[in-house]
Parts: sequence; structure tokens; C-alpha cells
Amino acid sequence: MSRVWPKLDPQAVRFVLTFFICVAAFSLVVQVPWINDRIIIPYTAFLARITARVLTWTGYPVAAEGPALIWKGIVVSIRRGCDGLEAAILLISACLAYPARWKSKLLGTLAGFVVIFVLNLVRIVVLAYLGFTGTQENFDFAHVYVAQFAVIAVTMVFWIFWAGKQKPIRS
Repeated sequence: MSRVWPKLDPQAVRFVLTFFICVAAFSLVVQVPWINDRIIIPYTAFLARITARVLTWTGYPVAAEGPALIWKGIVVSIRRGCDGLEAAILLISACLAYPARWKSKLLGTLAGFVVIFVLNLVRIVVLAYLGFTGTQENFDFAHVYVAQFAVIAVTMVFWIFWAGKQKPIRS
């Protein structure tokens, strides 16, 4: 009798299970109202303030009110999902699940978060600019197809690069 399924590497199975458990756990944690109100919303408002400063430096005097950006009566809101949190959850989960030393996991997570933060900030600045000066069609296309893909793709490439530099710990 032949096998239908190939023999699975236990370490690979452990990685996949740990990854999905971490993604689920972190996704639930950020839904907790206390976390949302005291961490996520202030973080999103912080992103809006930085974006407003960058756009003001480039000649567009934008005001930030909470997570909203306002220019000449046009409002662009940074909503949940536009904060880079999903990409950060994927990266943190992948780093934690990978069989590397804890110091490497911490450094990979921190470096990756910086990459995600900077890329997401660029993404928000560009989308706000398009929202203020472009057409709704251009904004929607850039927001839904280009920007989301770019953040997730760069996160994946960063993790692959980071994991490739690690010496896996065999258990």
C-alpha cells in the first residue's frame, strides 16, 4: 500500500502551528477594547500627526485630528487596517514561530517593525496626497491594490531574508 501523504517534518509542522496560533492570539489581543483604546487608537493618531508634518513640509498644510488628516475641507482617515498592524502581526508571529535564538527573534521583530513602520508611513503619505489631490478612482486603486500588497510583500521578503540569516535550532 502506498502513502497518500508524504512524511511531514515535525519542525515544519511546529512552525506552521505556532505561526497560526500566534497570528490568532495577537489578532484577538488587538481586538480587546482596552488595547484598542489605549494603544491602537493613539498609535494611529501618531501616524496621522507624522503624516501631517511630512505633507506640510512638502507644501501641503495638512492638519491632523486624531486619526484624520484634513486639507482644504477634504478628510482622509487612517482606519484600522491602514496602520500596518496586520503586517506586524504576521512578522512577529513568523519570527516567534521560527526555530531561532530568542535574541535573534527579538532583533528580527524590532528591525522588521521599523521597516513596516517606515514603509507604512510612506504608504499613508502617498495615499493622503492622492486623497487630497487625485481622483477617487486613483486613490481606491492605490489603496486597495498597490499599497496593501506592497506592505505585505515587503514584510514577507524581510522575514525570508531574516530567516535565511538564522541558524535554525533543532529540537
